[in-house]
Amino acid sequence: MTTVRQMFALQELDIILDRVQNDQTKTQDELNNSDGIGDLESALQRDSELLQESELQQRATKLEAETQKERSETLNSQLYGGEVTNPRDLESLEHEHSNVLKLIEQHEAALDSIAEKVAVAQFKKSELEDKLDEARAAWEIRQTQLQESLKGLVAEREDIEVQRTKLTEGLDPVSLQQYELLRKSKGGLAVAKVHRGLCQGCKMSLPTHQQQRVRSGRQTVLCSSCGRMLFLG
Repeated sequence: MTTVRQMFALQELDIILDRVQNDQTKTQDELNNSDGIGDLESALQRDSELLQESELQQRATKLEAETQKERSETLNSQLYGGEVTNPRDLESLEHEHSNVLKLIEQHEAALDSIAEKVAVAQFKKSELEDKLDEARAAWEIRQTQLQESLKGLVAEREDIEVQRTKLTEGLDPVSLQQYELLRKSKGGLAVAKVHRGLCQGCKMSLPTHQQQRVRSGRQTVLCSSCGRMLFLG
């Protein structure tokens, strides 16, 4: 005959099993999830691309500035070398030279701005690389801890499942089915202790005759308020 005491013992195992399964799921989820590192890697990739773009822009602007400086030297030589004497040609050369000097000034101002962008991008990239190295080192340690924890939880779960199988072998199927249904509908607690005339599942007072039936222990008694199996601990 299946007793409520056996059901309560089964519930104690199931509570532990639920906790172990929950811990195992959380541990496995953490092992599968390294979003922190992924976010840093994505940020580093973006900053590296921005730095590369800025460096390309810097090289192109520098090349253009050097080209204009060479043009300025050529025009300067033509203006003051004595080869050009026609006033109109000289005026045209002076105008062109003036425009070239303005372009050189613009390019040098742009280079200063780009150099500042490159310096900031290099600093951010270096900072992210350091953070990523730290995160990877920390994750390696945490990963080892999680793997050890998971191994222990798997072993604990297997041990509890063996105990549960042995216990349920001695229970009649009808009582076991009733227990499983109650456990599912009552938030994991199918059996409630009775203490000072109160059902500890719903904290409601039990009628005197119901308390007496629980004390006798000859049959399964359900709480008149919450429907849980009652156990006098």
